[in-house]
Amino acid sequence: MSTTPVHSEMEEIPEAECLEIRRKHDFGRIGLVAEGQPQIFPVNYAMSARIISFRTAPGTKLSYAPSSKVAFEVDDYSPETGVGWSVMVQGIAYDATESLDDVSWTARGAMPHPMAPGEKVHRVAVDPQQITGRRFQRSG
Repeated sequence: MSTTPVHSEMEEIPEAECLEIRRKHDFGRIGLVAEGQPQIFPVNYAMSARIISFRTAPGTKLSYAPSSKVAFEVDDYSPETGVGWSVMVQGIAYDATESLDDVSWTARGAMPHPMAPGEKVHRVAVDPQQITGRRFQRSG
């Protein structure tokens, strides 16, 4: 068993790069509060402009996300290179299924493809208020 300490170097990812990273991926996690408890759900998503869009069936996400502050996160780590990153969005969620506001119109321009079984006829959009990212390189 090694006792050599492992160190990481952390760097901030600029917002423009965070947006590009989000465009290159289609799987993330949405965090919201349901019945007073924080919950995190994996979702397949797509983007239109800065808006995150995902499809869902009736249930917790559709009941609690719209009109609420939410967090949305995408991340990855490569054991081969020791590089990991995380992009976090904090924003307001909308039920964009039939709404006529600008966020909903923009969200309907994205084409998310859910992998989970079942019919996902509703669309939820996240309008980012803050976008941050961090990348680390494991060393040692």
